[in-house]
Amino acid sequence: MDYKGESARGWSTVPAGWSHAKEYEPGTKEFFEQVLAKRSTQEMPWLFEVIPFAQTRGQKVLELGHGAGYDAYAFCQNGADYTGIDIAPANPARLRAHLGFFDFHPNVMLGDAENLMFPDGCFDVVFSNGVLHHTPDIGKAFRETYRVLKPGGQFWVIVYHRDSVFHWWSWVFFRYILLGNFRRQSYRDALSDIESVQGSAKPLVNVYSRRQVAALLRAAGFVVDEIKIRKLEKQDVASPGFVYRWAQKHIPQRWYDKVGEYFGWYIIAKGRKPLV
Repeated sequence: MDYKGESARGWSTVPAGWSHAKEYEPGTKEFFEQVLAKRSTQEMPWLFEVIPFAQTRGQKVLELGHGAGYDAYAFCQNGADYTGIDIAPANPARLRAHLGFFDFHPNVMLGDAENLMFPDGCFDVVFSNGVLHHTPDIGKAFRETYRVLKPGGQFWVIVYHRDSVFHWWSWVFFRYILLGNFRRQSYRDALSDIESVQGSAKPLVNVYSRRQVAALLRAAGFVVDEIKIRKLEKQDVASPGFVYRWAQKHIPQRWYDKVGEYFGWYIIAKGRKPLV
């Protein structure tokens, strides 16, 4: 299967985050602001805790898979010299339109994380949020990232966590085994369904352990500075209806957040290119 083509088609049609603002017309300033608000309060309230956007002022930042521009906005707002690439043909224009509402005009273009078009050693930070678990050769993407970073440069990457409640309990046990989906589809296809866009595209979906991500970073030449786990929300825990309703009412989100620090859906890893 042409997984890169599926990713390009899927996220050109419906970029990540668009379900957060169905009451607004896509492409409007109100739409973009509503998605930003829901990401910061519901989907990724922990993002600004783990990613130091404010430290990138004046630094050359490359984002791999910029999407509609949600994280690009944070970098630009904090004064970064931002460049972004995306594999989906519609996304560079989307980002330009969205950030143009705020008078930001970053450099964005079509690109492939496995084959970066930039010279060696030209960025201070490379960032990728929820993207590289969709690329067929993540090791190559990590090596390309290492190449384009300056000595001492930092790589901040967020990928799906294999050892998470959402993966093992909700997706594999509950949906794939208990509901009988294993009879009609492979595990690989079941993972792709996590990202299926309105039944049209089926991007590649990979999941990783902390140890695997650390090994990928080291194999590419990075020093591993930090690995954290985040994101467990009430809706991430599949259960029969009456159990789900009881949990929604009686279990506070802070309990999920604490469990999510060990068994959440996202791995946030930070690697550093050595000075010599």
